[in-house]
This record gives sequence, structure tokens and C-alpha cells, in this order.
Amino acid sequence: METFQSPLKQQNIRFRQSTSVPGRERVVRVAFVLLDHFSLTTLSTAMDALVTGNLINGETLYQVATCSLKGGLVESDIGVPVSSQRLVAEGLTHDAVIVVGGQRVRLASQPLLRRVLKKTASKGIVAGCWNAAFYLADAGLLDTHEFACHSDSRALISEYFPQLKASGLDFICAQRRATCASAHAALGMTLAIMQELGSRSDAALVDEIKRLHQPGQGEPAITAESVRPAAIPKPLNIALDLMENNIEEPMEIDEIASQTGVSRRQLERRFSRYLNAAPNRYYLELRLTRARQLIVQSDRSLTDVALATGFISYPHFYKRFKDLFGLSPMTFRDYYYASDCASRGHALAASS
Repeated sequence: METFQSPLKQQNIRFRQSTSVPGRERVVRVAFVLLDHFSLTTLSTAMDALVTGNLINGETLYQVATCSLKGGLVESDIGVPVSSQRLVAEGLTHDAVIVVGGQRVRLASQPLLRRVLKKTASKGIVAGCWNAAFYLADAGLLDTHEFACHSDSRALISEYFPQLKASGLDFICAQRRATCASAHAALGMTLAIMQELGSRSDAALVDEIKRLHQPGQGEPAITAESVRPAAIPKPLNIALDLMENNIEEPMEIDEIASQTGVSRRQLERRFSRYLNAAPNRYYLELRLTRARQLIVQSDRSLTDVALATGFISYPHFYKRFKDLFGLSPMTFRDYYYASDCASRGHALAASS
């Protein structure tokens, strides 16, 4: 199987067929402890990062569970209930335990939660979202750590634990303790936890999860401009624009070089230096990236996708797509949706 050579690799790598052997992934178990009136946005942001991690062709499988002090349905801050398992005094056996607070969560010492967090801290990561740093502090787990929390709760936590130092950072993850100040910051905190607990190969893909799931932002289109280095020669910028604007009817490389005012050889050297790929190779990867987007995000026929991305025949498109993504276009469409549904279904089942 061929591999992507250009900067487009990071945007496409999670869509390649996994080469890992099923059953041999590193399994990381994460439990979310839901407090009454917890922030649903915080939970969904953190959980979505983990589920997306399962879709990436890495070596780690994230298993998610939701727990609470009483078990059963826990009402979120917007009134939507989420099912949970009941915490027990024996504690949890998960690699990370994340307590989910929220604006409407009332802070009060909970002996059972204190015991669970202490036991987890001896072997795993403990974390608190929004104002849940209170519970880590109550368990004596922040005595030598700065913590992040929502500004509305900082004064109250400082009143109970005056010896602790609140940070102005959105999130902190260090020495197996993690805290974040808001739903937005839960993404960065969760990604930091994934980097610490996951395989090394997964850590390199964290930026891709962030790009896909940054709260308040949709997935940006992958364009020539979005992957180009910050400072590149003007002729190369022009060449990338020409490629981006001529996907359906690809230009010849000689014509692109002519319009940029340099020779083909000069253009090839600049592509090699700044984009680590020959011009024709980068152009192919750009077209196949667009094809992947159309396959995943639309119901257009695969023949239409081939024509829309500059392939004169479906067999040619079929071969090149399979070379880079490891699956035929049709199998890829079926595989992607099946994997997406299965991964999200697994997370929901684990939390019920």
C-alpha cells in the first residue's frame, strides 16, 4: 500500500485502513463520574475526543464508562439525563477517572468519591472538569499541584483549600493529575490524557482530533492553503492555488510552472523542499483528499466522485484511491460509516 507523502498526510491518515491486528490494541479504560447537573457539553466534548481516537488508525482502543454516586440516570445541566453505573467503595479499575462538574453543580464533600479518587490516583490519572477540581482537592490529590477551574468557582475552592494555588490556564495535565476550567477546555485536557495513556503513534494524531472536534468550529475543508507552510515562495503559493482551483480538470505541471513564472525543474525543487512531494504527487493526493471528502460527506455516485476529482475513468480512480486508503471507494464508504456507528455505539453501550 502506498502512503501519503505531502502535508496532506495528517488530514487523511485516520481514514486509511488500519494495519494493526484486531485484539492487539492497547486498551485504555476511561470512566466519567457525573455529578448532579453536570455539564453535558463538557461530557460530550471529552467523550467525542475518545471516540474519534477509536476511528484513527492508531494502536489504542478507548473504552468509556459513565458512573455516579447513586447510579441510574443523572440529570445534566440542561435537563437531559444520562445513564450511569453506581460507584462502589472498592473503587474503579480504569486508567483514568474524570469527574465532570458544571455551572450548576453544588460543591460538597463526598466521602465515597474521595475514596474512589484516592484509589485511582495510586495507579492512574484523575481529572476534574469545570469546578470538579474541588473533589480532587478534597481527596488530597492537589496538594503539590496547581489546578484549573471555572472562575466562578475559584473563590469557593480557595476558601475550602486556601493552601492550593489556582491557575489561570484553561487546563493543566501533569504528574497524573488533570483539571480544566470549562467545556471548551475539556478537549485540550482529554487530548493531553490521551497522549499520556495512549500509544506513541497515537500521540502524533492528537492535532487531527483537535482540528476535527474543536468546539464551535466545523471541520474545515482541506485545501492547498490549509496545509501549506507559513512562509513559502510566491511561485509555490500560486502553484498551490492553481491546483486547488483546478481539481475537476487538472492542469499539466508544465502549464502550472509557466503560470508561476518558473521552470518545471525549479517548481519541482520547491515542492520537494517545502512540501516533501513532487508536484504531480501532491496534486494527486489533493484530488484524492477531495474524493475522500465527497465519499464521506455526500451520497454522490462513485463515478461522479471520480469525474469531479479529475479522473478520466473509474478504474483509474479505483486503483489510485485503493493505493492510498487501503480500500476500494465503495468498501471505504461502507467501512467508514460502519466503523463510525460501531465506535459511537460502543461508547454509548459502555456508558449505559
